[in-house]
Amino acid sequence: MSFDLDAVLEGLKDSLAAAFPSPVKVTRDLIDPAQEGDEQLAHGVICLVAEGGGEFANYLGREGELGKADVALVVFLKVANDSTPADVESAELQWLKDLTAWCATGPFDPADDVLPGSFVLSKQLEHPYGWLLLKLAVDA
Repeated sequence: MSFDLDAVLEGLKDSLAAAFPSPVKVTRDLIDPAQEGDEQLAHGVICLVAEGGGEFANYLGREGELGKADVALVVFLKVANDSTPADVESAELQWLKDLTAWCATGPFDPADDVLPGSFVLSKQLEHPYGWLLLKLAVDA
């Protein structure tokens, strides 16, 4: 079977939606958080986007199979207006904890492994809004 990153991303999206049900929004679109309402951002928006990949098997009869993908999860969020900037960071760190725990629940059909990698936080710059970027290594 050839490497089907679109199917992998759909499987990951479905798994995230099951793990973080509505009112959390899960999408494969990298949204503009300014276009989301504060109520939705208070619940969270998870964006799942592909960055690239490769490392295919590429031996006779298995060309283009068993690839790896670099995927990013971007979470946009909002805390209460009367909160502190540290509360944004705490909310981002809670999302990080929840997302890394989700990674341990696999396998994610058709992906075999989803491993958390590096992450970046908003640095409290946009209080009461925040965001988290978590990179994933995905084997399919």
